[in-house]
Parts: sequence; structure tokens; C-alpha cells
Amino acid sequence: MSILNDLPTIESLRDDQRALRADLSRLRRRLRIQLMLELIAEAAVALAATGALLVLLDWQLRLSRPVRLVLLGLSLAVIAGFLAVRAVRRWRSSRLDELSLAVTLDRFRPGLGQQVADVLQLPDLLDEPRSAVSPAMVRLAVRQATEALARSDWRSLWNRRRTALHAVALLVGAAVPTVFAVAAPAAARLSFARWILGSNERWPQQTYLTVMGLDARGRLLAPRDERILMEVRTDLPLTESRGDRWSVGGRGEPLILRRKPDHPRQPREVALRERTAKNAIRSGMMVETDPVRFRYEFPPSSSSSSFELTGGDDWLGPITVDRVDRPALAATKLRVKEPGTADPEFRAIDDAGQHLLFLPDSEIELTLVGTEALSEAQMKIHPGAAPELKRIDDRSFVASWTLREAVTLEILLTSADTGLASKTSFLSIGLLRDREPRVTLRASGVGGHVTPIATIPLTIAATDDFGLAVLRIQADRSVLVEEKDKPEQKVVRSTINLPFEVDPAHPTLDLQVRHDLSLQSDPPKVGAVLRFTGEADDRCARGVQTGRSSVLALSVVSADELFYEILIRQRAERTKFMSVLEAAEKNTPTLEGSPTAEDLVRVMRTEQSGARQLEQITGRVADTLQEMKLNQIGSPKSHRLLQEGVVEPLRALTTGPMAQLRGMLQTLAGAAAAPGASKDAARLLHAEVVTKMKNILEQMSQWESFVDVVNQVAEVIKMEQKVLQETEKARETRTQEVFDDKP
Repeated sequence: MSILNDLPTIESLRDDQRALRADLSRLRRRLRIQLMLELIAEAAVALAATGALLVLLDWQLRLSRPVRLVLLGLSLAVIAGFLAVRAVRRWRSSRLDELSLAVTLDRFRPGLGQQVADVLQLPDLLDEPRSAVSPAMVRLAVRQATEALARSDWRSLWNRRRTALHAVALLVGAAVPTVFAVAAPAAARLSFARWILGSNERWPQQTYLTVMGLDARGRLLAPRDERILMEVRTDLPLTESRGDRWSVGGRGEPLILRRKPDHPRQPREVALRERTAKNAIRSGMMVETDPVRFRYEFPPSSSSSSFELTGGDDWLGPITVDRVDRPALAATKLRVKEPGTADPEFRAIDDAGQHLLFLPDSEIELTLVGTEALSEAQMKIHPGAAPELKRIDDRSFVASWTLREAVTLEILLTSADTGLASKTSFLSIGLLRDREPRVTLRASGVGGHVTPIATIPLTIAATDDFGLAVLRIQADRSVLVEEKDKPEQKVVRSTINLPFEVDPAHPTLDLQVRHDLSLQSDPPKVGAVLRFTGEADDRCARGVQTGRSSVLALSVVSADELFYEILIRQRAERTKFMSVLEAAEKNTPTLEGSPTAEDLVRVMRTEQSGARQLEQITGRVADTLQEMKLNQIGSPKSHRLLQEGVVEPLRALTTGPMAQLRGMLQTLAGAAAAPGASKDAARLLHAEVVTKMKNILEQMSQWESFVDVVNQVAEVIKMEQKVLQETEKARETRTQEVFDDKP
């Protein structure tokens, strides 16, 4: 009865129930804090370890920004996934209700879970109106469970070692970056910039490569289809200060350094890897020219490519090798104004590539036109100072100067777009010396001796570079002047002007004029010497220049003396003609027999040689006839006799029967074919040739006989005239003596 009276009331049960729930709620909060601490510690450790690993990899491998971003993304994704899984599990653990939490505690304190369940659930049975359980038993069970929970240490049940480990892990995860930032602030800052900010700032290096000759866009411009020599330096030649930092050029894109290396290390070798436009790979090693210079020669190519460099702990690239065309001269326009020209305007030269020759003091205007926009143009003149080049437009330059001497121009163009220089172009401008006229004078039809009444055909030919103005002949005649003491020889000069048409618009550059000089109007004395000189004046702008021919000297002789000289020459030709006739007669027996092909060839050669000699004899005999006519030697009858009896038959013989005979002999020898060719016909033609040659020889003999008769008659006449003159002189002397006073 006393036990029943000691049972707790429903209010006390509710109080115990609330107290237990409060204890469980505090335990749940502690559990949540523990789980949060563990999650944070795990995140700190994972991030610190991953960061350390990434920094180590970056320091060792010098990762590029894309690789860093990929690794960072993957690392964060793995860490986030791992932490997400852990967080989900802990979140589920932190949301346990009272009974689930009691079950969890029951694993560490057996029976504790049932006791918590009794306290939390049994009092609710008392509120049911029709309960099948005994209220007393419920109160007793709840009191016993409450007393058991009060005696248990479940409220202080906690894995403090686990909490400590996670706390230490959290401290370590936070301490690693802190210590790294304190111990190596530069490395920590650089790591943060590279991994978090995505900077391309590099880790400190011992070697820095610099490509010389890159343009503002970081390209290596190379002439198309030409070799190019690239130079790489390792002594930081293109370093410049930018505030508290240093910029290293010659790398495609500038490399920013916070501190300039004092002593860069020289690499043992520099490797190059080139990728062509067709994705072909070429690898090579650069040649060390001195400790800080390396060189590599790219082969000729028409397409662009790219290359990468590796040397020591440095690398760079890809850098584009842009193949472009060099600038070149699209046109060279030349205008010139020569001194003394009637046209005040400049004259354009159609082909500037031709051999350029201009007069001294000519004004030259040279226009250079490039194939593309030009930044500058350079021109050197050898020898002398170069004139100033003035820009006309973006592609053209002009220069003007006065030509004093022959020069060679050296032209160099620079592209405004690429900065490439053109290949050196050369242009030579020569000095055209306006030479004096070239004059030749000759006498045709006469020899070195003429008679006092001769007609001398003079032919003067003159040539000049820019035009002839005057043409004349200077005739000098030596005259013997009788002085008191002794005779002296005096030279009398006369000028023979040869007019010709002069057109300023079309100057005469070459002229040939014939002038027949007759001595009969003023016959010189026998023994006089005639000297003729051809002269020509030109139209030189710097002053008239006179050109002279060589002196043509002729001696005046008597008609008898010249006739005798001509006769001697004719007799010499007659002797040659007789030799040809004898050679032709020697071929008669050969043709009369049965000649072989070799005999016919030998006869043909003899005939050919004889024909050539006859042509020469004909020409020389005709020349003597012309000389006789010009010097008025002999009568027209004698001239006609020589012309019709010797000259014309000789010409008819060489062009008629002799030519036919040679053709027939050639046919019979088998070298050609002709209708009607036979040995009998050849024999008849040969006989005809020999007969005509004998007739001509007879005419020559008659001519000489005629000349002898004429000369004898002339001598008789001269003797009679001489006797008559002496008789008249004697008569005059006797008459004078008769009338003279005797002393």
C-alpha cells in the first residue's frame, strides 16, 4: 500500500519527460557542433593538402594557365564531392530524433535506449481513456527508468579524442597556408596569383630567353621564300622597368618580373620546335655563337609557321614566323631635261631599265613607286651626296638633281606595315659625252696623182650624237712663190661649204654628201700638192664642236706622167689576164679526153679561181678607165675603145660562158643537177671561153698599140712644136741683133 502511495504523479512524470528531452536536445546540439567541426577540419586538411600538392606541381612543372585551371577545377570538384558526401552523412546524423539518439547511445551504454524510451513514451499511455495497461505499473516503470538515467553518465558520454584530433587537423589545415605565407611570402603571393587570380606570372627562373627582332605584335617577320637567321639572347637585353616590376621583351608577350635577376644562368643548349602550316613538326638545336647568343636559320618557305623554344628552366612560344613579301619597286619613273633643248618641259624616259645616258648638266627627276605603303626610302649615290627624297604619297618618293658625272644609285625601301627592307636596287645613269662629229673624206675614181684639169669626186660622210649643223671641205693648195732670193712654197686655203637641210625638230645625225671638185677653172701647177680635209660642226648645247677627217693629199702631175702610170697598171692587169688564159688552156686536154669526176672537180676549181681573178682584173681596168676620164687623159675614142673592147667583153665573159661552164662542171662532178649537161657541152663551152679570152687579149694588145701610136704622134708633134719654137726664137734673136746699135 505504501508503494502505491509513493508512485509519481502525472505532473512529475511530465516534468521528468521534459527534463530528459532538454538533456537530449543539448546532446544533439553538441553532436551537431562536433559534426560541423569535423567537416570543417576535413575541408581544411583537404584544401591544404591539395594546395600544397598543386603548388609543388606548379613549381616543379611550371604549369601553364589552362593546365592550372583544369587541375584546380578538378581538385575543387573532388574536394567538393568528398565534402558533400561527408556533409550529407553528418547532416543525417545531426537530425536524429530522441528515440534514434537513444538507440545510438544504447550502443555505448546498453539499456540506456530502453530507459529513454520508457521515460519519453510510457507517460503518454496514461492519457489514453481506455488503456489496457496499469497506470501504477506505468508510473513505476517511468520512475525506475528516471532513477536509472539519473544514475547513468550518459550526459557526459563524449569521444574527446576524436574531437581533439579534428581540432588539431583544423589547426594544421589553417596553419599550413599561414606558415607558408609567413615563411615564403613571395612564393605564397605568387602561388595565390597563379592559382586563384589566374595570373601568368612565372616562378623565379635561372634562365630567361629573349628572341631578337620581334615586331610590336610579337611576330617574327620573315621575307617569303628566303632564309632567315634568328638570334636568341640570354642576358636580358630587352628588359625595361615598369614601376616596381620589370618587363622582359622578345617573348611574344611581355614577361613581368617583380625582381630583375642579377646574374642569369646561361643554358647549355636551346632547343627549337617548329610547326609548319601543314602541321609538320621540325625540331632543331640552336647554334651557340657566344656565351649569351644562340642562332638558328629557318629554311626558305612561302607559308607562315610557329616555333617554341626551350633552354635551361625557361621556355617560350609559340611565336609566329610570319612570311611576308618584301617591298619592291613597282615602277621607276625618270624624267630628264637636257641642256640646250628647245622644249622647256621635262622629257619622260619610257624604259628606265635601259642603258641610261644623258648630257652633263642635265636635270634629272626620279620617282620611286613601291609595291606597298612605305615608311621610308633611302637612296645613295656613288659617287657624291644623295639628293633629298620627298614623299608624294604613301607609296611614292621623288628626288631631283643635276647630273654632273656618271652615278650609280642604290635604292632601299622600307615597308610601313612590316618594317621589312627591300632588296637593294641599283640604277646606273651614265654621262653622255657629246663627242665631236666623226668625219671621213675620200676621193673616188682617182688615185694619188691627178692632172691640173682633173675632176675630183669627193665624198664626205659625217656622224654626230645629237645632230649636224654645218658641213664643209677645206682645200689647201701649195703654191710656189717666186721671191727675190729664193722661191718659197705657200699654202692657199679655200673653203667649200656643202649645204644641206637642217630641221631642228628632226636633227640630222648621219649625212653623206658627194662633191665633184673641178680643177679646170683654176688649174694648179704641176708639182703642186692638194690637201683636202672634211669638217663638220655639231649642235652641242655647251658650244659648237668641230670634227675633222684625216687629210686627203693628192699630187698634181702632168697628163703624160699620169697616162704612163695608168698604162703601166693596165699592162700589169694584161699580164695577169695572160696567166688566167694559160691556166684555162691547160684544161683543154683534160676535157678533150675522158675526164673522171676528180678531173672535172679540178677543172672546176681552176675555172672558179680564174673567174675570181677575171672579176678583179675587170674592176681594176674599169677603174683605170674612170681615172682617165676624170683626169681628161686620152680622147673619147680611146675611152670607147677600152670600154667596148676590153671592159664590157670581160664582164660578159665572167657572167656568161664562164658561169655556165662552172655550173656544167659542177653537174658533171655530181654536186648538182642541170638539164643538158654533158661532157661534150662542157668541152664546147670551154673552147668558147678560151676563144673569147684570146679575143679580149688581142683587144688589149690593140689598145696598147693604139696608145703607142698616139704617144708617138704626140711626141712628133711636140718635137715639131719645139723646133718651131726654137726657129721662131732664133729668128727673133737675129732680127733684134740687126736693129741693135753696134759700138
